[in-house]
Amino acid sequence: MDTIFIREFRVDAWVGIYEWEKQRAQTLELELEIGIPGNEVGRTDNIHDTVHYGEVVERIARELAERKFKLLEALAEHVCAIIIGHYRAPWVRLSVAKLGHIRNVRKVGVTLERRRDPGE
Repeated sequence: MDTIFIREFRVDAWVGIYEWEKQRAQTLELELEIGIPGNEVGRTDNIHDTVHYGEVVERIARELAERKFKLLEALAEHVCAIIIGHYRAPWVRLSVAKLGHIRNVRKVGVTLERRRDPGE
């Protein structure tokens, strides 16, 4: 299984259900593992045969700056859909964490795994 990973990706996002959370964007930390489509890239050395992680980072940062979410689960679902849909990754595993959100807890968050429908 060939994987691209993005670790300790910090991004500001609008997420929360409480009024104080809706007042400003919060810094989240994302950890991504993205399945590489096919196995050609090792032979072709062509960026078009893989997932361009620089574009993924830019796209996620842009999307999360523009949208508002109530729950981390909905935010994570949105990010997974982008990676599988736009970048044609066969699968993605995403962890999203709020930092210092709860007293005595460094991080709290969710992890989602999504796979492309084999018929797509």
